[in-house]
Amino acid sequence: MSFENMAPHQGNLETFGLATRRVIRFSIGFLVIVLITAGFVLAGTNAVQRGTVDLSYPGTQAGLVLAMSALGLLTWVCLVGLLISTIVWIVSAHKVSPTGPGAAGYGGLFATLMLFSLSYLLPLTLLAGAGLRLLGWAALIAGVVLTRARIRRETGRPDLGGRPRTILSSDDWDASKWDPEVHRDIERRGRPTD
Repeated sequence: MSFENMAPHQGNLETFGLATRRVIRFSIGFLVIVLITAGFVLAGTNAVQRGTVDLSYPGTQAGLVLAMSALGLLTWVCLVGLLISTIVWIVSAHKVSPTGPGAAGYGGLFATLMLFSLSYLLPLTLLAGAGLRLLGWAALIAGVVLTRARIRRETGRPDLGGRPRTILSSDDWDASKWDPEVHRDIERRGRPTD
């Protein structure tokens, strides 16, 4: 039996959709932190060059240490979350499609890994490093979105990867369908007594 004739298990599709959303969210969180860090460093450097901030003052040093520590912690949280959700995304993509993430997904992941690594390993200016991380983020998002679009076509699920929507119907309010005993109790209490 070929994979094309088999419908992916509903749970695998839901896991893939959830992992897709989490990869995108953690990558956006990482991008925001990179941009905040770059802005903070540029503003601090500018303030030191103008002489409006004295780095020998203990309050300035403490503020700098706290801000950079908080940004560093948030960066690590986003990176660990991104790593875990990316692994789940890859595994779940292989469960719903014979090629998994495919060339677009793996290409985006490879480009992201290379650009992020280069941004931290090469002696670059702050803006050049942030620019490489921005390009890596764009490559990751492109790979994830292209993979999601391909798997949507393969599975015929246009909602795949989107926010799950719960649509209530009149059957959801019909107590006789979900619990006959509750329905009898509602009917008994709803009748006026003579």
